Amino acid sequence: MSETIFRSEGLTPSERKLARLAERTFLRLWSYPNTFNDRTKTACGGGQEVADLLAVFENHVVLFSDKAISWQADKPTELAWSRWYRRAIEGAVAQLNGAERWLDRHPERVFTDKHCTQLLPVPIPERANRITHLVAVVTGAEAACREYYSDPRGTLMIQPSLKGAAHVDTTQDDFHPFIVGDVNPGGTFVHVLDPIGLEFVMSELDTVADLTTYLGARAKILRSGRLSLAAGEEHLLAAYMMNGFKDGRPGFVPEKLRKKARRAQLVIPEGEYETYVSSQLHSEIAALKQQSMLWDEVIELISEDVLKGTSIAILDHQPSVSLSEKALRVIAAEPRMTRVSLAQALWGAMDRCVREDMARFVRRTFVTRRFPVQRIGYVFLIVPHHKGAGTYEEYRTYRSSMLQTYCFSVFREHAQLGTVVGMAFDIYLKDGEIRTRSEDVLAMAPPDWTPEQIATLETNRALFEMKDPRELTGAGFRHRIRNPFRATFRSARN
Repeated sequence: MSETIFRSEGLTPSERKLARLAERTFLRLWSYPNTFNDRTKTACGGGQEVADLLAVFENHVVLFSDKAISWQADKPTELAWSRWYRRAIEGAVAQLNGAERWLDRHPERVFTDKHCTQLLPVPIPERANRITHLVAVVTGAEAACREYYSDPRGTLMIQPSLKGAAHVDTTQDDFHPFIVGDVNPGGTFVHVLDPIGLEFVMSELDTVADLTTYLGARAKILRSGRLSLAAGEEHLLAAYMMNGFKDGRPGFVPEKLRKKARRAQLVIPEGEYETYVSSQLHSEIAALKQQSMLWDEVIELISEDVLKGTSIAILDHQPSVSLSEKALRVIAAEPRMTRVSLAQALWGAMDRCVREDMARFVRRTFVTRRFPVQRIGYVFLIVPHHKGAGTYEEYRTYRSSMLQTYCFSVFREHAQLGTVVGMAFDIYLKDGEIRTRSEDVLAMAPPDWTPEQIATLETNRALFEMKDPRELTGAGFRHRIRNPFRATFRSARN
C-alpha cells in the first residue's frame, strides 16, 4: 500500500467553503488547502503559508487567497470601501504575488502541513511550461454592495479600465465603490471574486478543464481593452456559458459575431444571467451534467484510495501517488461535455454486463481533444468476480493483465492514438443498484513495437480468448475461461 497523504480541510469557515468547492472542481488529489513553505520553519515553529488553496493539474497551477474582512458599516461608503479594498483585495494580491514568486524559485519546497513534513504530492510544473491562475476570494462587502446598488445578489461589478490604485481614488468624477478591474496591472492577472461570484463560477464550471479555460479566457478579455463593463460575475459567466462553453471555443460573444466585435466595446448588462438560466441551453447543460456524474464518481473513488494510501500493486508496479496520479490525470482532464459520452459508454457497459449476467464485457471509445490536439482511446473492462474461481488477489492479477492486453490491442489497431486508458471494474447488483468492489485504472503511451512484443500480444490475446479489437464497441463474453487465475501471464511491456 502507498503512504497516506495529509490534506487540510481549511482553517476558517470561508477557507473550508473554498476547499469544498475546489474538491468538486479539481477533486481532492489535485487541490490542497493551506499549503506552506519552509522559509521560516524552525525546530519548534511552523512554515509560512503559501496559499489558502493551491490546485495543480497538468501544466496549470491555480493559487487562491481567501480574505474575509469585516465591512465598516459605521463609516462613509467611500472610506469603508477604500479600507476594505486595501485589506481584502490588496492583501490577497500581495499573498498571491508572493506565492507565485515562491513557486518560481522553490517549486520543490511546498508542503501540505504547517510543520513541513509532507511535500506536495503532485509536482509543480516547470516555470517555462506553467500556466498560473491567481484568484482572490474576498468576503465582507456583499451586504453593503447589495444595499448600494439595490441588487439582490450584490456581486462586485467589473470594469477592466480600472487599474491598481484607481480602485480607491475617490477624487475621480466617475468614482464608484464595489467595482473591480485589473488589481495587479504589473503582474499576472488576478481574478477577484466575492463568495457569490465564486459559487456561480465553480458550480457551473465544475471540471478542472472547464474552469481553467474560463479563467484563461476571462483574463484575456479583461486585459484586451474590449470589455467596457460587466454588471457582475454571474452576468459575465452567463455570457461565456451561452457563447463559449458548449462548443468548446471560449468566448463571450456569439462566434459568428466575434470578428465584427473585435474593435467594439463589449458591455454585459444586468439580466444576462437571468436570460441564461431561463434558456433551453441551461436546461440541456444541467441534464447533461447529471448524466456525466458517474465519471466524477469513478475519479473520486480511485483518488480516495490514493489519498488514504490503500491502493494496491498493479502489473508488478508498487502503488505510488506519482503512478496513480498520471493515470487519473488523463481521465480527470476531460471537460464536462466529453464526460457525458464517456459516462454513458461506461454505464452502458456496466448495465449490460449485469443485466445479461455476462462473465466479461468490454467496450472501447475514443476522444479527440483540441487544445492541444490529442487522440485518446478508452477501454472499459467489466469482469465481475465469482466465488470459487480463485482468491481475490489472483482475480485482481488476472483482471489487470487482461486489461493491459486489451489496451495493447487497441494500440495495435489504432497507431495514431497518443494515449490509451484502461479501466476495469468488479461490479455486482445490490438492492437494484450497481456497485463496485474494486477498480483498476492505467494509462499507457504508445509502445515501440518489436516482433517479440507483437508475438507476446498475440499469445496473451489467445490466452484471454479475445475477439478482434475492431469488435470492441461492445463485446460480451457469457462463458468463463477455465482456471484463468492459474495461467501464466506474459508481460507485453519489454
